[in-house]
Amino acid sequence: MDNSKEIAAKYHVSEETVKVLLYGLRLSGGTQVQFNIPELGGMGQWQSGMVMIGDMFNSSLKDKVNQICTELAVWVRNAESQAETQIVPDHHKATPDKSTAKATSTRSASFQGSQNGLHYTYYASENVLEIDDNGKKAKYDTTGYQLTGVQQSQDNSSQSVSFTHPGGSLRLKDLKKVKDVKKS
Repeated sequence: MDNSKEIAAKYHVSEETVKVLLYGLRLSGGTQVQFNIPELGGMGQWQSGMVMIGDMFNSSLKDKVNQICTELAVWVRNAESQAETQIVPDHHKATPDKSTAKATSTRSASFQGSQNGLHYTYYASENVLEIDDNGKKAKYDTTGYQLTGVQQSQDNSSQSVSFTHPGGSLRLKDLKKVKDVKKS
């Protein structure tokens, strides 16, 4: 990645931090990364918009980590060739084992997760987002959006979910429902 210096400058982090994150994201096909980087709050992880860092009450740092990882994850997923992503952080000696690369299948989720009875699975190659909300299943058309993560919030009376993409975020009601799916 020729612009690792630019990304580091954009987010005011070291180039080595960008390289460590990129290396980890590359291993997961751009879906998640675990790290231990002091300038990002120590030990932490990112998975499609979900951020956990050691400095857990530092919301602005969490937001920065999410922005960096989201940008790098999009780049990893869009990379035209394996050679373009061959950046290895200075402290790593070995090249990643190709056997850890994401297996290609006819139905491979780009990301999935769940919280409080809400399960979601996103199939980027099919432009489909599947939602199971406490047993009520539905499919949504995501054409025009490359989803990169999930944001969930709740208060005493309700729960809301939105999905992030390079242009911002959107709610389920912003997507076209393909169909309700009957319980099996």
